[in-house]
Order: sequence, then C-alpha cells, then structure tokens
Amino acid sequence: MATRIRSTVADFTATELREMLAAKRKIDKLTAEKAKIEKQLARIDREIKKLLAGGSGPLKKKPGWKKAAKKKVAKKRLAKKTVKAAARTKKKVTKKRATKKAPRKTSPSKRPTVESVVVDLLKKNKKPMAFRDILATIQKKRLVKTKSKDFTNVLRRTLSTSKKIKRAGRGIYRT
Repeated sequence: MATRIRSTVADFTATELREMLAAKRKIDKLTAEKAKIEKQLARIDREIKKLLAGGSGPLKKKPGWKKAAKKKVAKKRLAKKTVKAAARTKKKVTKKRATKKAPRKTSPSKRPTVESVVVDLLKKNKKPMAFRDILATIQKKRLVKTKSKDFTNVLRRTLSTSKKIKRAGRGIYRT
C-alpha cells in the first residue's frame, strides 16, 4: 500500500497537526534534559580525571607509568623477534652441518644442575631440610656456579617444579 507524501501544511488535518506539535514539544523537552545530563556527565568525568591525576592513595598513578608500559611491550616484541631470528639461523646451521659432516656428539655438562645438587644434599642430610638451610648450604659451600642476580628465585623454582624433590611442609623439602 503506497503512502502519499504531503507537501504543505494544508494537507494535514487539525488532529495530525496537534499530534505533531505535541511530539515536537516533547522532543524539545527531552533534548534540553539530555543536554543537562551531558553537562553533569562531563563534570563527573573531569572530577574523576582530577582524582586519578593528582589524588593520593591506591588510585594515584605513578608518573611515567605509560612510558614504562610501552617499554615493556617493546622489550617483549624485541625478544620475540630475536628468538625467531635465532631459530631461523639455527635451522640454517644444522642444514649446512648435515650436508658437510656428521654432527658432533655433545658430552654431558661438567657442571651439576641445581636439582641434582639439592637431591644430593637432601640424601646426605637423610632428613627434610628447610629452604633457608638448603640455600645457605649451597651458597656457603659454593655447590652451584650461577650468573643469576637472584639465586633464591632459581632455587625456589627448581624446588617447586622438580619431580625428584618432594615438599614435606611449608618451606620444608625431602627426596
């Protein structure tokens, strides 16, 4: 059913004109109310920004936090690229070796692993040991050579992931 488009005001009935006028008034009223609410919202946004920027406590962000976050992301990307590049070069090297001569047999490392040192230490002690005691013994006797800045974290990770070392209690380990 086709609708006829009306071009002049004379084409509308009085009732339709009244309805249109009531709708226009309602639209004007709602538009004014919307503008008022938007103004309040803008004020609230400014207040939140002010609290985050210069406030104190847990909401205050450290200056330069965005730069630090960007540096972290860039560092991760660079590390991924380096790993990929290294993987590519290793593949090329192994292909070249395969064509030239047979690869050499690698001899077992002369250095003992952290896990093997801890297992030996626990076996010698014959009873469960505390983390601090294990760490102190390894450091005092220089049983492990490491370039790590924080050897305690290396030891913690080794103890938590090892299948040979069992946890006897909180901070206490046995074989």
